Amino acid sequence: MKTGRAAASFVAATLAAGAWHILVNAAPPAWDDAWYLEVSFRLYHALARGPFAFAAEYASAFRIKAPLLSLLPLPLYAVTGPVERVAVWVSLAAQGTTCAAVFAAARSLWPKHPRREAIAALAAALTAIIPLLYGLSRVFLVEPLLTALVAAAVWRVASPRRQEGPILGAMLGLGLLAKILFPLYLAGPVWLRRKELRPHLKLALFIAVPLAGTWYAFHLPYILGFAWSAGFGKIAADYSNGGSFVATLLGGALSWPLSFSMLAVAAGASRRGRLDDGSRLALAWAAPLAVLALGVNREIRFAAPALPALALLAARAALSFDSRAARAAAAAALLAAGSFVFVRQTFMLSASEALPWCGAPSGDAGWNRAALVAAVADGGGTVAAVAVEHPRLNANNLSALAASRGLDLRFVNLGYAQTSVEAALIRLKDKDADRLLIVSGIPDAELPAFLNRANAGIAAALASSRLPSRALTRVPLAPGVEAAVYDLRRRK
Repeated sequence: MKTGRAAASFVAATLAAGAWHILVNAAPPAWDDAWYLEVSFRLYHALARGPFAFAAEYASAFRIKAPLLSLLPLPLYAVTGPVERVAVWVSLAAQGTTCAAVFAAARSLWPKHPRREAIAALAAALTAIIPLLYGLSRVFLVEPLLTALVAAAVWRVASPRRQEGPILGAMLGLGLLAKILFPLYLAGPVWLRRKELRPHLKLALFIAVPLAGTWYAFHLPYILGFAWSAGFGKIAADYSNGGSFVATLLGGALSWPLSFSMLAVAAGASRRGRLDDGSRLALAWAAPLAVLALGVNREIRFAAPALPALALLAARAALSFDSRAARAAAAAALLAAGSFVFVRQTFMLSASEALPWCGAPSGDAGWNRAALVAAVADGGGTVAAVAVEHPRLNANNLSALAASRGLDLRFVNLGYAQTSVEAALIRLKDKDADRLLIVSGIPDAELPAFLNRANAGIAAALASSRLPSRALTRVPLAPGVEAAVYDLRRRK
């Protein structure tokens, strides 16, 4: 009981630091987080119009991303209104849920181990100080939710109860509504427990399929195509980074101090005998890391749902020594390494110096997106094309801000990683864009090059009158940065 209370206090302290980070951080949403926000705000406003409007908005959401994350902040908006920074609390709550699920999973994985409670406590504490997990818990992205659902599912799969079918079915359905990759993270544990799970299969599928089908029935071909492209196709190539996945995992997702301490403890424990059943299941949970290493995409946040398995394995190894002093030293080494990194990544390092998704909170609220949204809306615009992709200003975060205000206004980009000016011009017509935004004053070094290859060509088409337009207004966004708003309706 003492170890459980100590772990709870440790996890609570890390979550309190995360809460402080969310409260202080003023950075605007960037790309994917802004897209989740936009859909979340549109769902909220649709719900106010009635159940049929909400159902239509839900059924049409994203097309290439599962929508569960965008639903979860709706009760918060009922209290605070649709505010961008409010939704992030869902991610922090998911991080706390993950830690609790890891504690429960450890108890199920090693039910007869004499130090079961200590393993569970250490595993939960280590989960709380894995940099990628706490970094993502401060952003409105799907990985914290997905990680919590995977951890909870592994807990139930590890030791299925008599009436497990409905619970497993609900978890599978919700997991698929969180991300289509959900089954990948559970494949190993489910295979190891296939005999115990077989009696629950029919009932689980009876619940999971209709639940997931509320959205997948409309979008399955699109999301399958996107998932393949993001893992192995064109989109994956844009995120290949040319680096080693293993190096990014050890040095970025876990940090080198925590990785070295985990490897040292594992090496010391490896001489103590064969793997037990619980360790094999934890390894099966970690197996998707090998699949990700073989993929083209090097986006490290896909590794997040498998990282609690490494915390479980490290905790099991640390508490495998015969000597109480050795066990205490191993646990202390793990916690000290992780805590040292946690303090630096939460309070000290800027985002540019920090590990992926980590860093101290920023007091910079970004550029004047509100003025730009107002300028487009006041002029009667309904679809505005944005000829720039920058973390502080892009179609996603402009759309999110417009959606938070309930405006019938959408912003679109020139096409993902667009290389062709001709294709960008066609996209303007296909999207029925009636406004075009050209942003000047941003240093080229600040722009993601692969996302901004068609901007100059579109600006040239405007200047040459190849793209008929009428200049409406210019909006200052930041010192030296300005957006010009053009009316494209003259070309019709």
